[in-house]
Amino acid sequence: MKKIMSLLLSLLLLSGCSAQPAETTPSTSATTTKQPITPPVQTVKTFQNPISRGNAPDPFIQYIDGYYYALYTEADKITLYRNTTLKSVLRGESKVVYQIGKEVGGNIWAPELHYNPTTDRWYIYASGSTNGWEFGTIRMFCLESKTSDPFGEYRFKGFTDSNVLAIDQTVFYDEASDTLYTAFSEFTNIGQVITFAVMDNPWTISSQRMRLSFPEHDWEKMGVVENKDSRVNEGPIFLLHNGKLTLLYSASGCWSEYYCLGQISFTGKSFEVSNMMNVRNWKKSDQPVFSAANEVYGVGHCSFFHSPDGTETWIAYHGMATPDAGEGGRYMYAQRIEFDANDRPVLGKPLSRKTKIPVPSK
Repeated sequence: MKKIMSLLLSLLLLSGCSAQPAETTPSTSATTTKQPITPPVQTVKTFQNPISRGNAPDPFIQYIDGYYYALYTEADKITLYRNTTLKSVLRGESKVVYQIGKEVGGNIWAPELHYNPTTDRWYIYASGSTNGWEFGTIRMFCLESKTSDPFGEYRFKGFTDSNVLAIDQTVFYDEASDTLYTAFSEFTNIGQVITFAVMDNPWTISSQRMRLSFPEHDWEKMGVVENKDSRVNEGPIFLLHNGKLTLLYSASGCWSEYYCLGQISFTGKSFEVSNMMNVRNWKKSDQPVFSAANEVYGVGHCSFFHSPDGTETWIAYHGMATPDAGEGGRYMYAQRIEFDANDRPVLGKPLSRKTKIPVPSK
């Protein structure tokens, strides 16, 4: 009997030693691992060229105090457009600031909007015929704002040169020397040339002027058609970046697929008149810097503007969807540009109409 009891006791002890501990429920106060929160996807706002729904040649765009302002050639009037977004700049507010009539009868081309700090006024530079639509009477003229508001009323200020047959006037103001300079396209017996000059005031070109460029390269003479001279240098525009001044201009026939941009770099030490009026201080590129690509043709007559935060420089230009679109098929395009180590513009190539372009930086 003692042996039996001893055996049972041994079995009980053995069972207790080999038993697995019961599972326990974690305390509600125990630390648990949280899953990381996935941040929302940041969507980049984009647009696609062209930004006009129809013909909009010779585009000029500026960004001023929260608005993009735009003008383009409309032939019988000058309309000022503005909107808070670039892609819809032509579909926001608009006002006609000048119509053909007493001073100008037609052929109003390539209007540009510029501010002059010496007068605290805005000026719109354009050209038009003084005798109806007669081409030979085209003269450059300017409008002056009645107040410091760029979207206010304007008045006809005068012809900037009532004697010269010229178009596409643009200006550059140097604050240090308090000098206003201008460049324009003048019709001559060797084709359209770029003339550079000093201005006496915002509405008068002085007698200090020089020929800055003429059509000398083959790519400046393309697009030959009957009754049209394809020897073209026109649409000059100044671009200042980190103290370096560059003048861009359009070359060859604007009606052709060969229309393109050339470049002239100012290499002088300062913007004093003596330096600016020295033609040796200007270096012209022997190749175009912007031409047809990615099924966008006839690119040219450009202007430049900054993004709202001032960190980006953009180019506005007109282009065609087909090589034979002609003067009635020039739409408004825009894209960002870069600069090289010497602070000269790098325009790249026209972006395809299929490209989604990030909107200017805010």
